[in-house]
Amino acid sequence: MGQPTTRRYELLSAAMLGFGHLCIMVGYDSESFVLESVIHSIHERTPDVISKYAGYYGQAVMYIVYMIGCLFSPSILNEIGSKRILILAAICYAAFPLGFFFVNSYYYYFSQMLLGLGYALYYQGNGGYMTSHSTRKTIEANVNIAWSVGCCCLLISSAILASVTHMTYSQTHGNLTITDDKGKLDLENLVERRFSDLEINLLFGIFLGASILGIITFIASPGRDVTNCIQETKKKGTFLESFKQTCTALVSQSMLELFPLFSVLGISSSFWLSIFPTAMNFTVANSEMTYLCAIYPLGIGVGEIFMALFITQMSRRHKDFCLQPTMALGTIFSIIAFIMVHVSTPYDSPHRPTRDDALLFGHSYFFIFMIGVILGIGDCCLNSCRSVICALAMPDRRAQAFSISKLYQALGSCVLFFLSPIIPLYVYTIGISIHLIIATVFFFMTARRTQTMERKMTVEEKK
Repeated sequence: MGQPTTRRYELLSAAMLGFGHLCIMVGYDSESFVLESVIHSIHERTPDVISKYAGYYGQAVMYIVYMIGCLFSPSILNEIGSKRILILAAICYAAFPLGFFFVNSYYYYFSQMLLGLGYALYYQGNGGYMTSHSTRKTIEANVNIAWSVGCCCLLISSAILASVTHMTYSQTHGNLTITDDKGKLDLENLVERRFSDLEINLLFGIFLGASILGIITFIASPGRDVTNCIQETKKKGTFLESFKQTCTALVSQSMLELFPLFSVLGISSSFWLSIFPTAMNFTVANSEMTYLCAIYPLGIGVGEIFMALFITQMSRRHKDFCLQPTMALGTIFSIIAFIMVHVSTPYDSPHRPTRDDALLFGHSYFFIFMIGVILGIGDCCLNSCRSVICALAMPDRRAQAFSISKLYQALGSCVLFFLSPIIPLYVYTIGISIHLIIATVFFFMTARRTQTMERKMTVEEKK
């Protein structure tokens, strides 16, 4: 049989990849939103079972394994292909929520290591699958179609968190509202948001089921490459040769220039997925707003999907829209989101329950939703830029470029999680904003050089 050539086949492949992403990330993203708070709740009830900061430290361990895995994932991709590596990654994702039915420190950290390996394998497989099922003309649209489908996981996460909270919160906490003599919330007697055993079992049971559905989706995904694809699925060289290519690409000019982008993606995504939701839960004034952790991912999902569809349409009309214009938009919207967090969140809330006031005003459902929307727009832009530039900047080593982008991203996340128990909020909001501006400057340099290289190649082909 010949290779499929229809646009419909490409769209099906992108949609299936996005749906598989949705399934495994429903669990991963939702877990990240509540993990430290869940671990803290378990520790409060049974201190000997697990450390109260295991949520942060476990994710730090996960990112260490993720970094190591990124060095070898291109070689694994070369050996077994993108479809098999996606299936293997989904199995690793499913191992993590399983551990919350028998909480144990040893299995918890082991499953975090498996999750780190799965993370490295998944994004390597994702990049390989996308480039083997896209042409140069369709890569930008396909990336954003897959991303928009995948980001529906945030809407589903929101629905899951809201539903489980609604079913269990009244049973385990009652409808008690603690007020003082003037009818205002009595912050002295309130405690931070805590998760019951029933709530934890329901949440992680759903996450496990979603991960299993992701495994099935990747098994059923189309496997054959499209005609004139960017990168064919075929073995090139040995495992060791591929590993050497990764090591040399690690210090290439393009990858070093893109290091600020890759690392800020790791730092900012970790902040938004784990640290800021923990800060919301640790703010005692928010303890009566039980649906914050559901409203927040809903906003992110709306922003991500809207922006992915917008970029898809603009990429069809304007060549390279997914490079400099999208990067500029991503930086602007991300910084706006950091400003909103800066003025509304107590400075010490990321690492301990706090009754302190915010700089200007506190949180509300609407304000958290708007932070989520603006954040989702910025995050979609930055991730789209990363996917496209990795596919174009190093034509002879695309798999290595995807892997290195994730290695540097994991490095940023790892450093952040190890320091999270002691870093005040304002270090994140100001520091990451400055980092984003630096990343934008270096991204523009790489994008311009890539565009010049493509023009020269086009001229030579015409001759």
